[in-house]
Amino acid sequence: MYTGLTHLHSAMRYLVLAVLILSLVSAATGYFSGRSFEKRDKMFALFTLIFSHIQLLLGLVIYFLSPWFSALMNDAKTVMGSPQARFYAVEHISMMIIAIALITVGYSRSKKATESKAKHGRIALLYGIALIIIFVMIPWPFLKDWGGWF
Repeated sequence: MYTGLTHLHSAMRYLVLAVLILSLVSAATGYFSGRSFEKRDKMFALFTLIFSHIQLLLGLVIYFLSPWFSALMNDAKTVMGSPQARFYAVEHISMMIIAIALITVGYSRSKKATESKAKHGRIALLYGIALIIIFVMIPWPFLKDWGGWF
């Protein structure tokens, strides 16, 4: 089960990144062009919110089943001394929760805004910050010497 969920989580990152980038581009172009906030803008933002929360739930299940979590609970000093173990046990999950919180706040604040420019701007800013955090905290195999994709 753990391996299957890990593969699903790893594959789903592309869907999350795709809808997040689509939302961000839509919001940024809407903000700078001054176009009205349309139903498609809301749907892009909503799908980003939904898929990122599904990804978070998968990640939390994986985290609590993972060897990183049990190692952290049993010997935190050793985990914190290993860059790979610390990344998976602490850094990745913490920053991804922050990124998804930013997406949630961005969506919520855009709903509360009354002007189209403000709606676009709030999504563009908060989704943009979330995208940067997500890109930095994905364990890309070509950036880390920790093995393959899974």
